Amino acid sequence: MEDKSKYIRQFQVQRMWGRFNLQWNDIREDVNILVGINGCGKTTLLNLIADYYAGLKVKKSIAEAVSGTEINVPVTYLRSFDVPANSKKKTESMLLQELKHIILQNGEGTSFFDYRMKMLNYPEQADLIRQRIEAFFKVVNKLFDETGKSIAIDPKSNSLVFVLNESKEPKKEYVEIDKLSSGEKQILLILTTVFLQEEKPWVLLMDEPEISLHISWQDCLVGLIRQLNPNCQLILTTHSPNIFANGWEDKIVFIQDLVVAS
Repeated sequence: MEDKSKYIRQFQVQRMWGRFNLQWNDIREDVNILVGINGCGKTTLLNLIADYYAGLKVKKSIAEAVSGTEINVPVTYLRSFDVPANSKKKTESMLLQELKHIILQNGEGTSFFDYRMKMLNYPEQADLIRQRIEAFFKVVNKLFDETGKSIAIDPKSNSLVFVLNESKEPKKEYVEIDKLSSGEKQILLILTTVFLQEEKPWVLLMDEPEISLHISWQDCLVGLIRQLNPNCQLILTTHSPNIFANGWEDKIVFIQDLVVAS
């Protein structure tokens, strides 16, 4: 029998914003799509779940108390990255910072760079790692083909780059990740994060992942996540019907249905 402690099965919030209680029972172990009008508490609930499993204390101004299933798997939270187009800040956007952290060597052993280096440290796993990377590149290239790019590893920097498909040998034209559009960065961050889970049981929280994504990418997002890691429990919020298109309608949860009497 499958160990249910791998996944969140239920979660409760007492007196959210001092106004109402939430009781979320029967959380699915595959896909959960939380919907509701603006200001109804979707993101707040997701934040509370993330903070609870990160061991953080709940702020009394947000909720009186929270509790949930005790689990023994990692929890990753990908927030929406809604950066104004007219931002004049010279620092890197949060989205680019997160993307670089998950791709480049980060000292935590959780990046794409670190994963590739496992081929040197664990030669017995080299073939499997190479096969997984090739399969991952096929998934990414199927999406990025629409933008005329394909993913590659720069032989000089040993980092992920994109090649313009119309460029000819031997002068390939590379596009660094910081030159990608916000939507391209967003989808690459999501897919790389899931790829690095290595098909292990995991909980992935996502807040409005459709931001910056083209409709066609929204349509296939949940399916691609499940393809890369069928053992990942997905809990996300969205305002886009395209996210739950293609057969995910039965995974919708209306936040107003979780409200219980105080």
